[in-house]
Amino acid sequence: MSTPKKTHRGEPWRAAEWKQLGKAPDSVLARRFRRTIKEVVAERERRRIRLPTPPRRWTAREIRLLGRFNDAETARRLRRTVEVVRRKRTNLHIPPLRPVPKGKPWTHAEHKLLGTMPDVELARRLGRPHKGVEARRIILGIPKFDAKLHQWTPKEEALLGTMTDGQLAARLGISRLAVAHRRQRLGIPVRFAHRRPWTPEEDALLGTAKDTEIAARLGRHVATVCIRRQKLGIPNFYWQRCCGRQRNLRKKMKATA
Repeated sequence: MSTPKKTHRGEPWRAAEWKQLGKAPDSVLARRFRRTIKEVVAERERRRIRLPTPPRRWTAREIRLLGRFNDAETARRLRRTVEVVRRKRTNLHIPPLRPVPKGKPWTHAEHKLLGTMPDVELARRLGRPHKGVEARRIILGIPKFDAKLHQWTPKEEALLGTMTDGQLAARLGISRLAVAHRRQRLGIPVRFAHRRPWTPEEDALLGTAKDTEIAARLGRHVATVCIRRQKLGIPNFYWQRCCGRQRNLRKKMKATA
C-alpha cells in the first residue's frame, strides 16, 4: 500500500491554488498547499499578485504632525490615505487645521429649493444667512434664480480694454466679473491706468517736485512715478534740494576764505 505524498513541491499549480494567492500570507499558503515559501512567493510574483499591505503602527513623530497640516498634506507626507489620517486625528480628538464652520447640515429638501427663488427670500425661509445660501448654490453649480444675461452690443464690446473693468462695469451697470469674462472671451488684454505710455512732457516733470505731488498731478500711482524716475536716472527732489544747498554752502565758504 503506497503512502500519500507529503509535499507538492515542483508540481504544476492548480487553479484552486493560485486563486488563493494574495488572499493570505505566503507562509500560510505554503503550509496549506504543502509547498515551500519560496515556491509560493515566486508563483505569486510571476502572476503579479500583490499582498495587501498591513496597517502599520503610528509613531510619535507621525502623531505630532496631525493637525499641523490639512489631512491631504499629512497623508502625502506620511504615505497614508486621507481617510486613515482623518480617522486617526478624529480618534485622538485633534482639531483640523481649518475647523469646519459650525452650522446645521443641509438636507436634500433644502438642496431642491436652491435656484427656485431669490437667495434672499430662500435664506429668510430656511432661517439661514444670505451668503450661506448663495455659497451653497454656487458650490453645487445651481444657476441663480431668474438670472438675466447682459446682451452685449458692438458699441459696448468696443469699450472693452479702453478702461479698467471696474470703470466699465460701473458705466454699464453690470458686475466687474461679467466685464472681465466678456473681455477674456474676446481675447482683449486688460487695461490699467498706470500702464499708459509716458509722454516727453511727463518725463520732464520728474524730479521737479515730490513724487507724491507729481503722481497726483499726472493721475498716476506714486510707485509708478518713482520707478519711472529711477529708470531715467533722475535723482529725487529731496536730494536735489540737499545737494543744491551743499553746493551753495561750499561756494560761501570759498568766498569767505
